[in-house]
Amino acid sequence: MMDTLEIVQGAAERVLFEAPDSNYIIFRIRSEADDSLLTVTGYGTKPLVGDRLEIQGKWVQHKRYGRQFAATAWKRLIPDTEEGIERFLGSGSVKGIGPSLAHRIVAVFGSETMTVMDKEPQRLLTIEGIGAKKLAMITDSFYEEKQVNDMALDLEQHGIAGRYAGRLVQKYGDDVMYVLQEEPYRMISEIEGIGFKTADQIALAYGMNPQSSMRLAAGLTYMLHDMTQNGHVCIPDTELVRRTALILRADSLFVHDALGEAIDSRQLCTADYGGTTYVYTPEACEEEEYTAQRILDMVHMKPLTVRTHVQLFLDRWQDSCHFVLADKQREAVERSLQTGMLVITGGPGTGKTTVVQTIIRLAEQEGLRILLCAPTGRAAKRLAETTERKAKTIHRLLIPDGFSGPVQVFEYNETKLLPADLVIVDEVSMLDMEMMYHLLQALSPQCRCILVGDADQLPSVGAGAVLHDIIRSGAVPVVRLDTIFRQKEGGRIVTNAHLINHGRPPIVNEDQEFRLIEIEKEEEGAEQISRIYAAEVQETSDVFSVQVLSPMYKNPCGVDKLNELIQERTNQPSPEKTEYKNGKFIFRTGDKVMQKQNNYDKGVFNGDIGKIFAIHEDTIHVRYPEQDVRYEGQEIDEITLAYAITVHKSQGSEYRTVIMAIVSSHAIMLQRNLFYTAVTRAKRKVILVGMKRALLAAVQNIRTSSRFTLLTERLREEEIC
Repeated sequence: MMDTLEIVQGAAERVLFEAPDSNYIIFRIRSEADDSLLTVTGYGTKPLVGDRLEIQGKWVQHKRYGRQFAATAWKRLIPDTEEGIERFLGSGSVKGIGPSLAHRIVAVFGSETMTVMDKEPQRLLTIEGIGAKKLAMITDSFYEEKQVNDMALDLEQHGIAGRYAGRLVQKYGDDVMYVLQEEPYRMISEIEGIGFKTADQIALAYGMNPQSSMRLAAGLTYMLHDMTQNGHVCIPDTELVRRTALILRADSLFVHDALGEAIDSRQLCTADYGGTTYVYTPEACEEEEYTAQRILDMVHMKPLTVRTHVQLFLDRWQDSCHFVLADKQREAVERSLQTGMLVITGGPGTGKTTVVQTIIRLAEQEGLRILLCAPTGRAAKRLAETTERKAKTIHRLLIPDGFSGPVQVFEYNETKLLPADLVIVDEVSMLDMEMMYHLLQALSPQCRCILVGDADQLPSVGAGAVLHDIIRSGAVPVVRLDTIFRQKEGGRIVTNAHLINHGRPPIVNEDQEFRLIEIEKEEEGAEQISRIYAAEVQETSDVFSVQVLSPMYKNPCGVDKLNELIQERTNQPSPEKTEYKNGKFIFRTGDKVMQKQNNYDKGVFNGDIGKIFAIHEDTIHVRYPEQDVRYEGQEIDEITLAYAITVHKSQGSEYRTVIMAIVSSHAIMLQRNLFYTAVTRAKRKVILVGMKRALLAAVQNIRTSSRFTLLTERLREEEIC
């Protein structure tokens, strides 16, 4: 049986806490019933001091803070006493009125003050200190405040949280009701914090027909975007209709008709291949078509006329560096300038770095302008270290320059080309379709491109499987490096990585380089991992050289719990350290943190890892390898603890030591390419903590999530219409 909700009324006294990442707040009110102070918690619009509120909720007992009123909703009430009116006006709710002026206004108009301000604002000119200019400010502010209050009340009466009222009124003003009733799905792109589900809830609450073509089209677009977040570039029309009908609880025939209308109006695009119609967003369709055509154009470029005798150069290079290039390595260097695009792929220890160094030296000898880049900051940093040349992320190479609608714009593009004759891209397995498109746009017709990566690693986080599709197409020259050069340190890691890749379990516990610590309970494993991490960091004195990896965020050995345990063990609170609580996380000076999304303004990108070096009130300062970044207020939600991260987030990175949780509760994510990717992040030591059966399951599971994309078919120049 559900608890009966109660209603309390009172004036807001003080806001005790505001969550920076949501609308959750804790505040005190003075009850109208008995003049006592009550603590209220809940999600909603922040009340101002003096606001008279009606709050719906129930009483709860907090184990630390005692009795509190957990609110489900609240609304502002017009103050009905002179004292309440004066407190409301003096609280800052109405611009231009402070406590002193509020006192003078109420002294003149008494309990009629609110009516005067609403119906006869000109009468305020009789008050000392109010002239025509100030009256205009007061009137506009009071009207907006009343609009927000009325809007919040209207939303709540329709079963919608009133916290959206301020944003709606600010954006739409007097047109807000028209938008809610006639064009509610505009809010998705126009109001921050309102996605499809919220907009749909509002639309239905305000009378939208559940089977209307507007709703179904918005649902189709939402579902298409949602699936691209899972790596797809396009979706078969039948699958898109099925999933959309399911989430909207709508008739599939109506959804199919709405899809046809969206295609006719060019809201969505299609391509037919093999008897199936694939649906794209207009941006994704353009990206895939352009990328395929540009790659084909580059493949057909004429060989570069070189002055250097390449075979003689390679012989001399080997002599000067005191090593012998394998046949495939020599082939990669020889072909590097003979085609407009070349793929060099191979597993760990097969000499990709040596090949890149050699190609750079040859290109420099030919006087070519060379640019080096990689999808992430850590991968770019590694590329710079191994080549002793400058290397940038693709984002920084192209220089972000804002957005045009939903599309990212870069300074270097089809009208301003990169000053390069050769671009080398490392860690291409991480490169998604969107960034490949932007990179190719910025290359001059004479510029050549070499893609370097391990095709057996996880695909990109973003949409597409660019490296995999290019190799599978057979349209682009590919050199596969297959000779394993065993390093003095890390040899066991390289050997085991290749065993895993061939479906055989790694050799463990023979030495300190590659160990499996078996556990029975996952909680025990989490504690083990936190202890091992602390010991490894103490040995190296470098938190960035040791990384914990886990396939998932949840469960005892998931990223979230591991971060909590490791922080507790390695960065405990002390008088010298300041803290900031952000929802479920506590950030502390000295914490290792990761950027969760691209922030072009700050120049930090998804997966960048840094260290908190200062916290001041609601501001956190993080030191990244390339710069210091300040986060304020809601920006703090862009970072998370990074003692443990997912395997996906580790792509492109290299660590001295990798500690990996490999347990049965993560079975859904335990796949060979994920395990292989995790192991190949380590340079000197891999420590697996978990269960042997989970390890074997990971090695044997070759099932990977297929991605819908037609890049391979376009590169093969198969018939697509």
